[in-house]
Amino acid sequence: MVDGVGSAASTYQTAGDKAAATLAGNFDDFLVLLTTQLMNQDPMDPMDSGEFTQQLVQFSGVEQQIKTNQNLETLASLTLMNHQSSMASYLGKDALVPGLIGKFDPASTTGQNEVHWRYNLPAEVAEAKIEVRNSSGEVVYTGNAETAYGTHDFTWNGELADGSTAPADSYKLKIIAKDEDSQILDVGIAVRGTIQSVDLTGTEALFNIDGNYVYQTDIVQLYNK
Repeated sequence: MVDGVGSAASTYQTAGDKAAATLAGNFDDFLVLLTTQLMNQDPMDPMDSGEFTQQLVQFSGVEQQIKTNQNLETLASLTLMNHQSSMASYLGKDALVPGLIGKFDPASTTGQNEVHWRYNLPAEVAEAKIEVRNSSGEVVYTGNAETAYGTHDFTWNGELADGSTAPADSYKLKIIAKDEDSQILDVGIAVRGTIQSVDLTGTEALFNIDGNYVYQTDIVQLYNK
């Protein structure tokens, strides 16, 4: 991350310095031409002082604009550095985000010995079932889900149908909800997971939360461990 900040900052500085250097070179050329013109002007028809002053003012205005741009570029670089530093504070925290994948590890001492999902039913349903699948797509757990309209929590402790405990893996939740006409409804699902990394290469920070990739605006809730 530090390298990314450094390269961005140097890019801003290089652009500003290049513009300033170009202006300085052009101004030197202008002074040489102006001096030559003054030395060789017709005494009977000297250079118009108004035109001379106007040219100097134009160069001065361009110089001030370049300095303003350099200041803005520096400010943008500092803002980027501050933004990246603030994103680093998210690492290691738990967050509730839209997603299906939950990490389970029976030996975990940091909270991954359970998976916490939250699902939202858009209406009251006649029937609702829970399915938990492993990373191979196999169903390892089934159960009854809530049927009432609204938000519900489901915590899975890794227990399998035969009473044994599931191995460490990534697991997905599926809610199969049917209305009175046996039509399957779309169910929104969120999961609590640990923020593993933050990708800052795009225009918006992208968070990897136990395999669920979401933007900062998608984070529903943050937790202190």
